Amino acid sequence: MDAVCQRAACLTKNDAAFVTSGAAGGLILSVAACICGDDTEKMEMLPNVEGLPKNEVLIYDGAFHELAPYWKLIRLTGARLVFVPPSVDAIKGAVNEHTAAFVLFPASLYEKGIPTCEESIPELKRLGVPVIVDAAAQLPPISNLWYYTKELGCNAAVFSGGKHIRGPQSTGLIVGEPKLLQNCRKLASPNCRIGRAFKTGKEELAAFITALELFIAEPEELKFGRQLAILTKMQKRFSSKTELKQQMNSEGRLGTYQPLLLVTLPEGKTAKECNAFTRSYGTPVDIGVYPPEFDMPDNVIFLNAYNLKEEEADIVVDAVLAYLAD
Repeated sequence: MDAVCQRAACLTKNDAAFVTSGAAGGLILSVAACICGDDTEKMEMLPNVEGLPKNEVLIYDGAFHELAPYWKLIRLTGARLVFVPPSVDAIKGAVNEHTAAFVLFPASLYEKGIPTCEESIPELKRLGVPVIVDAAAQLPPISNLWYYTKELGCNAAVFSGGKHIRGPQSTGLIVGEPKLLQNCRKLASPNCRIGRAFKTGKEELAAFITALELFIAEPEELKFGRQLAILTKMQKRFSSKTELKQQMNSEGRLGTYQPLLLVTLPEGKTAKECNAFTRSYGTPVDIGVYPPEFDMPDNVIFLNAYNLKEEEADIVVDAVLAYLAD
């Protein structure tokens, strides 16, 4: 664990890192560390926060926070959640002597109608409030691994070890300030505290650090180009088989640096039905379906190639075409 965490910190240009069991575990540990500081007696109390001076955690009450309700995990620490009106001015009124941390969830949709990290973190730093950024899905670009911590100045940022890093789905990464990360580790396994369950085995640690090295070693342009080539191949096959409106975007669904192919299905066909069909196809395929919050037509599907191999592109196209022919 020492070696992997030191290597992860070096690779991500951070002062400290800790590998845990997914971004969810990382969020809970980070919040718990802000509640307890380095007081082991407080650590033994969680999730009972009664009487603890810092027992409130703030998040924005944004219109789309139910779309990704990972903030509910904060309650596992015992902390009281305080929903802050969506403005920087409201932060000052919400912060008090019981505030343990402010948790931000960055993404192009989640930040719609609420202040961004760039707007919020300076005010929170001015008020002396620890800031945790749940950036589980905010890769690529690679630079986000140090952007929130080293450039914006948050105390901790949490990433999924699976998803874009493509390590084990059962791993997550916390990066940030050494003292906070040390306290995350005190709260985690092998200690019998709130993070005992957030255990990563030696096999997972070895796989995660290997995946992180590979992720960082591959140039951004190469990643983008590889995905674009796969999506372009799919686009050409769709064009040769049927009249479908298609659009290639240069930004991922949540604002990430990756191409995305949007396909408008014919009248009478829906993305939801397409997904249900393709998931039961010979080789199951998970077609992208926009939830209502994106305000997209119900017959638009999205396709990304981040975790696709080139030879799998035809499987995806075949599944969609089979739905259209059904």
